[in-house]
Amino acid sequence: MSMLETFKNHQPIENPEYGQKKKLIGDAVAQVQSIEKITSKKNQKEWVIFKCEAINAIPDPKGRETTVQPGDELTKVYDPTDSESIAELKNDLFTSGIDTEVSADSEDGLIEALSQSAKGKLVYFRTWAKEKNAEQLAKNPNPSFFQNINIKSKNLITPENSVAQLPF
Repeated sequence: MSMLETFKNHQPIENPEYGQKKKLIGDAVAQVQSIEKITSKKNQKEWVIFKCEAINAIPDPKGRETTVQPGDELTKVYDPTDSESIAELKNDLFTSGIDTEVSADSEDGLIEALSQSAKGKLVYFRTWAKEKNAEQLAKNPNPSFFQNINIKSKNLITPENSVAQLPF
């Protein structure tokens, strides 16, 4: 299909940065972009962000609809002040086959060492979303759902699903 035909026939959608967050449903193999610490502008709270980009969307074996596409950002957020949250980060990295035995003298050094260890590695994600109830929507209407992301075993990554799919 030519560029003119594609442009003429394509139904545009709003970029997720400017509109409603995309509801991610399905499995994907993603490539690690970074692990970084950020500070919330709203309340100055710090968070550790495990940021990946989907490279291969896995079709649902039961034929259910999926929304994850190559190029989608898949992130998990951890609280650096909560030991359970940081234990979850280490478990997620270990489950992904990423080396967690790094040496560091500070939290920032640890984040940098983990990011270097993880960058470019492949991770298997499973995502699903649950709609908020009326009470939850009243407190915070956007987005209208809770996004859930789980990191699955590195053994689910195969030679077939570790090849990047081009989005077009």
